[in-house]
Formats: sequence, C-alpha cells, structure tokens
Amino acid sequence: MDNELITNLSMESLMINIVIGIVVVLIVSFILKRVYRKKKKVDKGFVLSYYKLSYRRKLIRNLWQLPPSLIVLIAIIIIFDISNTASVLLLSLFILAGFTHCLLLYRKWKQEERNTEM
Repeated sequence: MDNELITNLSMESLMINIVIGIVVVLIVSFILKRVYRKKKKVDKGFVLSYYKLSYRRKLIRNLWQLPPSLIVLIAIIIIFDISNTASVLLLSLFILAGFTHCLLLYRKWKQEERNTEM
C-alpha cells in the first residue's frame, strides 16, 4: 500500500509540494524570528520555541538533533532510491551545513558571553 502511494506520486506534484513546504517554513521562521528578536532568551529549562533559546541552548539542541536528522535523511535516500552520487552529495551538504551552523552558534555564544561579562 505504501509503495503504491509513493509510485503514484508524480515528480511534478512532489516538487510542487516540496516548494510549498519550503515557502511555508521560511515564512513561519521569519515571523518567529521577528517576534522573539527583542525578547529575553532562555538558558535553563525546557522551551519548545527554538527562537526563544540562548545561543548556548541552540547549539546544544542542534548537536543532539543532528544524528536523528542524519538517520531520517538516510531513510529518505533509501526509500526514494536516490543514486549514489546524489546521495553522497546530499549527505555531504547536510553534514557541512550542520557543522557550519554549529560553528556559527558557538562563535555567537562566546561573543554573547564576552558582551555580558563587561
């Protein structure tokens, strides 16, 4: 049943759904970023909203979310039978983007620490 659903989806409709999803995520992300821009950031306790977290907590959240996200990406590659070249490219881009984002968050966290000590 699941395989029939996947095979019945045309590439056009799949791409349209992906583009719509990306646009919705970008709009919601932009709105939440603007809402929480001037608010005090949380450094302890549970917070659902990523934008309410301090840079230290964002870094921690990103680090523990990378392995499950990698597993999901590998599952998508297997389910949609993506070619070896494309899958290596996707995995490389994912790892590079995750590593770069973590480095950026680390730098901002340390910069924030220096600014609050003054």
